[in-house]
Amino acid sequence: MSGIGDVLWTTPLLANLRRAYPDAHIAYVVRSSSALVLENNPDIDELLLFEREELWWQLGFLRRLRLRHFDLSIDLICSPATAIQSVVSGAHTRIGFDFRIREKLYNHRLSAHEANKGHEVEFNLAVLDYMDIPIRTRSLVWHVSDTERARAGAAWREAGLRDSDTVVALIPTGGYPSKKWPLAHWQELTRDPGFEGLRFLVFWGSAQERQYAEAIAAESGGRAVTAPPGTLRDAAALMERCVVAVGNDSGPTHIATALQLPVVVFYGPSDPRSQGPWSDRAVVLQIDDVETRCCRRLDCPDPICMTEITPARTAKVLRDLLDRSSKDITARED
Repeated sequence: MSGIGDVLWTTPLLANLRRAYPDAHIAYVVRSSSALVLENNPDIDELLLFEREELWWQLGFLRRLRLRHFDLSIDLICSPATAIQSVVSGAHTRIGFDFRIREKLYNHRLSAHEANKGHEVEFNLAVLDYMDIPIRTRSLVWHVSDTERARAGAAWREAGLRDSDTVVALIPTGGYPSKKWPLAHWQELTRDPGFEGLRFLVFWGSAQERQYAEAIAAESGGRAVTAPPGTLRDAAALMERCVVAVGNDSGPTHIATALQLPVVVFYGPSDPRSQGPWSDRAVVLQIDDVETRCCRRLDCPDPICMTEITPARTAKVLRDLLDRSSKDITARED
């Protein structure tokens, strides 16, 4: 597992496994870059970090895996590498999907076609049906620790925000330019006259994304501020303090859904039916006729599927979510 969203979408499977096997030792093979998604997760006992690509390192990893004598292996990726890991783990029960030749390395094979019911979360949960494990929860799992919340409180004040502020998280990050809503659109959104008194907290990851975030804040008329430096887990703890999130199709936006925030998400080349926000409090924005007008290329030189999602349309959806969120808070207080 390498993608932040991909790892997050396995957490409902883990939660149900833990309920079915409360005393089991559950280990998870994950790339080190995405392991932070699983920190503080009560459904996992151990993370086995896949850290390097060199053959000599991979062979050492396989030797260490072999020594563990696992009983059961569940392979959700079913790549050549993970299929080999499944066999080397020594597990007598090896569950995987029927992907080409590597399906022969599993002794319990599931139909990928039958498991593909739409979203990747549903695909992962198909393993539970095969194992006769009842699905008691479908929620994503991201636990914010007390220490992370304390740091977030300090970072919130460092950013110039007050506890009484109504703050919207803006997440303009993304792995590919064609999946990013344009900078000018973000800037126009923060200046919308209907958002008087609202504050925006702009999240970033890389140095380049920080410049992008600062450019949004600079043109917001003082409404937006950039998030202080920190880890992705620090960013999640800050998001938890926001009322709504607006973001591209990216790992941090999917974290916002795991935190139960209402979200507005822009989708261009990726398909929200399989990789969309796993939440009933999410609104996906796409252009009209996306199936015929979007080339689905991640290297598209003219991504109209993103540029034609207007700030005005986004502002209207955001206002609706803010209104609903405010009513939900009032109802809970009553």
